[in-house]
Amino acid sequence: MIIRRILFSIATLALLFAGLYTGEYIFYIGFALLVSVLIYAIVTNIWVLVDFKYLQSISPEKTSKGKDATLVMQIHNDKPLIFPFIKIYYKLPDSVFTGKLEEDVLSILPFQQGEVRRDFHCAFRGSFPLGITQVEVRDMFGLFKFHIDLSKRSYYKPLILNIYPRILQLKYLPLPQIQQEGVQNNQLQKSYETAMPSEIREYRYGDPLKRIHWKASSKFQDILIMDHEMTTQPHALLYMESMPPKAPDTMAKHEIGDQLVEVVTAITHYILHKWLPLKLTVYGKNRKELSGGSPQDFQAFYDLLSEINLTSTYSVEDVMQIESQTFKQNGSLILVLHHLSYGLFNQLCIFRQNGIFPMVFLVQHRNYENKDYPKMLDDLNEKGIPSFQIYSDERLDEVLEVIL
Repeated sequence: MIIRRILFSIATLALLFAGLYTGEYIFYIGFALLVSVLIYAIVTNIWVLVDFKYLQSISPEKTSKGKDATLVMQIHNDKPLIFPFIKIYYKLPDSVFTGKLEEDVLSILPFQQGEVRRDFHCAFRGSFPLGITQVEVRDMFGLFKFHIDLSKRSYYKPLILNIYPRILQLKYLPLPQIQQEGVQNNQLQKSYETAMPSEIREYRYGDPLKRIHWKASSKFQDILIMDHEMTTQPHALLYMESMPPKAPDTMAKHEIGDQLVEVVTAITHYILHKWLPLKLTVYGKNRKELSGGSPQDFQAFYDLLSEINLTSTYSVEDVMQIESQTFKQNGSLILVLHHLSYGLFNQLCIFRQNGIFPMVFLVQHRNYENKDYPKMLDDLNEKGIPSFQIYSDERLDEVLEVIL
């Protein structure tokens, strides 16, 4: 473009000097023609930018990790001039991590429109601004290039794509089966008539008196016992480790964080759909806590995990020291981590000795794997603490199928 400008300037000045030197009108005509080209190039470029019109849409506006979406951008030319060269710069979800904008080039005839359609894969969960951010135009003679940054305009409004975590259907999770004799079924609480026959039996030597069904006994003139089924309802505490603020902002960091959320989502989905009580605690910029015990509660957990900020100054050891006062015996303590220290190792062993049932899911990146972790996980398993390692590019359901 610079060479073209130089040649154009030389030709224009040459015609001007030739006209002044000879007085011939033909040189002035040529000079006027080149000046007209110059003015036309500048005016049309500025006009295109000042009156730049576009439409863009994203389909779907909400999706989940692992699925595909489509960004459609339409540039409208409602002028009687051709748009010979328009380059648009736009964001896709990957642009947030790489810092690079995507680009496409269009040439649009008068009263027509150009369209750019980009299909992309949703590889990470989160909320992502998408769409055109910058525009570059050139004239048909290749003399000038003008640029505008739409993101700095007051009217600029990007599209927002919300990508939720992927929900994995776990077939099995080795939660500790804690026998509790306790929760009476609603049918037994009402009356004998509404109880199932298998839940009432005759008195046996050694049965506690508190289990006598007095209404049924008076009706049948015999001592009958409510035979409660042994239920497995562990009190599950789920903790997810956050990232330290000083961690380098690399793609590996985002992949690990995304896997942490996906693992927690899968565990949450499994436990709540088993109708077991669960409390999720995450230390980010603020401490966030959410409790539930039924499939209907999962949506609240899902919404929280889709937008959680995984940045915290608290390590897992710090969190365990803060939270350990609330741990209950015979309850499940599930940790989803990306870092396992020897201090935390000792804490988990102490919890297990005190009647708490820890479980560890350790997320690792293949390029930054710690060689000490496999041995530490093996030692935890030997001590009765189920521990699993999962890489950032794996699926938890597939990993558990192979291991279990």
